[in-house]
Amino acid sequence: MATIREIAKASGFSIATVSRVLSGSENVTEETRKKILKVIKELDYTRSQSLKGSSFRGIGVLVPDLKAYYYGLVAEGIEEVLLRNHLEMFLSTYRHSLEKEKEALEEFFARKVDGVIVCTTYQDEECLEKFIEAGIPVVAVDRENSELKMDIVTIDNYESSLKIAKYLYDMGHRKVLHVEGPLEIYSARERKKAFMNFAQKKEDFEVTFIPAGFDVKDGYIGIKKYLEKHGRNFTAIFFVNDWVAFGGIKALREAGLNYPKDVSIVGFDDSPLAKYLYPSLTTIRQPVYEMGLNAAKLLIEKLEGKNESKVKRRVILPTNLIIRDSVRRVRS
Repeated sequence: MATIREIAKASGFSIATVSRVLSGSENVTEETRKKILKVIKELDYTRSQSLKGSSFRGIGVLVPDLKAYYYGLVAEGIEEVLLRNHLEMFLSTYRHSLEKEKEALEEFFARKVDGVIVCTTYQDEECLEKFIEAGIPVVAVDRENSELKMDIVTIDNYESSLKIAKYLYDMGHRKVLHVEGPLEIYSARERKKAFMNFAQKKEDFEVTFIPAGFDVKDGYIGIKKYLEKHGRNFTAIFFVNDWVAFGGIKALREAGLNYPKDVSIVGFDDSPLAKYLYPSLTTIRQPVYEMGLNAAKLLIEKLEGKNESKVKRRVILPTNLIIRDSVRRVRS
């Protein structure tokens, strides 16, 4: 039996477009719809059956964006499990907008999806509660504890960032910048909190916070503006993630500064590019793909009725500090 991926490949359209046709969405041109329906007929496609024998329409997956690597890897992990269980994935991005997130969730609800996985979302509990009350299971990725009855897959952002603070301190760094993420996001708050608390315990450790975001341009703009105003009055920088670090590195080089000779750098995520930078990037490795795998597995268990106790589960996956070449030891 043909899969939705095979239909997308044969028709020349994306999986998302094929999904819209299968779900009866009006957001597809008539010409496109006819072409996809023709391929569906030729490949003899029929909707997969659920694990209990009833037909699933699919699983709604909501991520902020697909610009970098992080959410793409999460989505790939989710997709692997769903395909293995003959379930379709409806992937939507909300571009870091609460309004767009609400619109996407409303669309999922209207499509009558059988489950929802949400990644790093905002103040959306009212929208998600609607699914839970309707008996539609919800699993969250990278989210703080919630009053809602939903499972969560995450890492310990606080302890992971504390590892970085301790490592920089042990390497002799006493004046550090932290280019932070958007503080409405749980993970960004936890990473900042770890450095704040570490600085409170170590009187000779000074950390300066630079408001930023999760985009590469945020690292570039943040470091560029700081250097223009204050110059280099620090020895190390902790970027909220590797993607932001890439932008910061460009700003440093434009200012005539090299790492780790002039400034030591630490990122977060261990992106696919981190080890290929020169010098390679010291960072926290979090199991991004595995977060997607685990989120989908928890959802499958809910759909199968294996979590009859209705107990909320919070799965915290381990992280590792990956020491490479971007930090050098300095005199305290």
